[in-house]
Amino acid sequence: MISLILLSAGEGKRFGRKKQFEKLFGKPLFMHTLEKLLGIFDETLLVLPSEDMERFRLPQGIKEVPGGKERQDSVFNALLEAKGDIVLVHDCARPFASIELFKKVAELGDFDGKIPAVPVRDTVKRVVHGMVTETVDRSNLWLSQTPQAFRRKVLLECHFRSRNEGFFATDDAQLLERYGYKVGVVHGEFTNIKITYPEDMLLAEAIGSLLGYS
Repeated sequence: MISLILLSAGEGKRFGRKKQFEKLFGKPLFMHTLEKLLGIFDETLLVLPSEDMERFRLPQGIKEVPGGKERQDSVFNALLEAKGDIVLVHDCARPFASIELFKKVAELGDFDGKIPAVPVRDTVKRVVHGMVTETVDRSNLWLSQTPQAFRRKVLLECHFRSRNEGFFATDDAQLLERYGYKVGVVHGEFTNIKITYPEDMLLAEAIGSLLGYS
């Protein structure tokens, strides 16, 4: 059984407001991912801010979960409710991830988790106090994306351990890395952008139009 966890509970601090509710092609940002994946996996859990859980009329069968203070708290809340042996975790701020990408990472094989990532294209500089101190070798650098897939019992264990230590990761794969589990990588999609700032909506509109979202 595979559980799909869709994260849509952020405060949007860098965006300036809750970006998951911004309209893209006439519908809230989070709804693009939700509608695309309806019926694809065994269960779907949508994590929303607690104050917004009654705000939208959702498709039947979607399990709503209240978000936490941090992203990691929101994932933890959903993990406690999930029933699947494998869980997929996805940020709804990435509306263009393909169904094929979800299915690809869900095939864990011998790994405890699997993520999509794309190789770094640009020259990378290390900067300290406004001055370049080093040009970093980019040959082994990849940019992590979601959806990410995990064995639920492994991810839940890592979340419990990190909570006891007060450690917060920037994505769930980092928790598995921290505790010695194996994380595999599949090639991600360059169109799978994450909307972080208001100006990213312009890029999203352009990509969405090319992908047929309009």
